[in-house]
Amino acid sequence: MVQSLSFRALLLGTLVAGACSSSSSEPAASGSGGHQAATGGATGLASGGALGSSGGAPGSGGGVVATGGASSSSGGAGAGSAPPATGGSSPTVGTGGGEPPVGGGQGTASGGAAPTGGTSGATDPGTVGDGEIDVGPTYTPSPDLQLKAGAPAGFTTSFTLTSAMSKIYTGSDFTPPLTFSRSIKVFVPQQYVDGTESPFMVSSDGFYGGLQTVVQNMADDPNPDHHVPPLVIIGIQNGPDVHPNSERSLEYDTVSDRYWRFVTTEVIPAVLSNAPLKAKFPNFKLTSDPNGRGGYGCSSGGPAVMGLAWFGDFNRVFSFSGSYVAIQQTMDHPLGAWEYTAMIMAAPLRPDFRVFLEVGEHDNRYTEPEANHDNWVISNRNMFNALTAKGNHVRFIFAKGAGHCDDNARNQVMPDGLVWLWRGYQAPK
Repeated sequence: MVQSLSFRALLLGTLVAGACSSSSSEPAASGSGGHQAATGGATGLASGGALGSSGGAPGSGGGVVATGGASSSSGGAGAGSAPPATGGSSPTVGTGGGEPPVGGGQGTASGGAAPTGGTSGATDPGTVGDGEIDVGPTYTPSPDLQLKAGAPAGFTTSFTLTSAMSKIYTGSDFTPPLTFSRSIKVFVPQQYVDGTESPFMVSSDGFYGGLQTVVQNMADDPNPDHHVPPLVIIGIQNGPDVHPNSERSLEYDTVSDRYWRFVTTEVIPAVLSNAPLKAKFPNFKLTSDPNGRGGYGCSSGGPAVMGLAWFGDFNRVFSFSGSYVAIQQTMDHPLGAWEYTAMIMAAPLRPDFRVFLEVGEHDNRYTEPEANHDNWVISNRNMFNALTAKGNHVRFIFAKGAGHCDDNARNQVMPDGLVWLWRGYQAPK
């Protein structure tokens, strides 16, 4: 692992002049130039809400919310102007320790120093699959996203939460106030035993069916390299994404504990009290173990589920084309989710934290300079570099030729990424 003290000092010493209260919404730049290498380090304020090494206590405070800078439902909107970056260069990525993705297509391991002192994954089984993996530019869908004959069906239920039922996202952040409802869908795997505490994943932007399919196909597989735990999947639909008053961007792009509080104090209790679910499983439980709690998100859903971990008690994050850019700019976090990199570097190591990151070579604003704080490729690479330097388990997929939330790349790497994400999980005895 390369962990440069000068890099850390530059990251943590960066000061942001002036606080921006909102950001402008504009379409993603398509760009015609080639891929711009991520050579600069992330900048931002190392502030607020980070978990300590114990991994359990959420950050304090509700976070200040801005109302501008909405991203579209596919994450296409970028950020407005922001103070220029002054931080240093990214740490060097190692050359060993990666593993090619399962499921066909091209893949080469081009990075990944072992996070715990080794030089490659071969010396530490716990680091297998860590590091950077390049895939593409041609892709083959994973067969694990096609439901296999005889796969256990499990149980599903759904219900609705309205803005009037919430104390956290009431619609009152906007003028005039928004009135909306959202659907919540829950999948319980066939293997679940009533009365036990199930591991689970929260899916932002509604219910991503591929998560359920992977669990159905792989939860019974005894091969540890082709196995995920029998996970409950909770799909939470976002609030309306109407510009410029995007409830979705408010929920997902704001850097605070607010979304974590919504999930844990409103959504999960509603799941546990759902009548059809209670009829099927009278003693249904979800685990309180951070190692059994995960989140899945694409685009702005990436920082949404990162917030579940950073400000809360989720240890497993799957982020696809994550919008770690300056969309929702607040007094506490003038550069929005761009600041996660510096926050990671400033916080104590959280050893059980595992993060899967993917970005497309031609992801949103890939030709923009780092100083604009709105380049998805640079921001995700900065996240990878910071997590690697810190010593966390992180897998970074760089999808050649791919765009934003590109289904071709996702359908190749997602099942194997989930296997890696849940590596080492042990259900409580």
